[in-house]
Amino acid sequence: QRVVVARALAQEAGIVILDEPTSALDIGYQQQALELLDDLREESGLTLVAAMHDLTLAAQYADRVALLAHGRIVADGPPSEVLTEENISAHYHASVSVVRVADRVAVVPTRSR
Repeated sequence: QRVVVARALAQEAGIVILDEPTSALDIGYQQQALELLDDLREESGLTLVAAMHDLTLAAQYADRVALLAHGRIVADGPPSEVLTEENISAHYHASVSVVRVADRVAVVPTRSR
């Protein structure tokens, strides 16, 4: 992922598309990677589009999220408006709690028993 971002910066790309930029990383490296990307976005005006399965990480770092189900966008907007218990339950059949963390949200799976 670092190589992709470095190449995009060298080519002065306006948009970088990332597929699971934090997969297979432990929590510390996930934070480092997303902080780096966020810094690059702020400094260069770069637009980042990332496919992510970790909804909490997406909510912590994204200004806007699009929720996809069956290949279609079913919700789009600020994380706090899109990542709701209702949306996640309806489209992913998952039981979660969505809690506020500072000015962002976190998605927490809830046990059924």
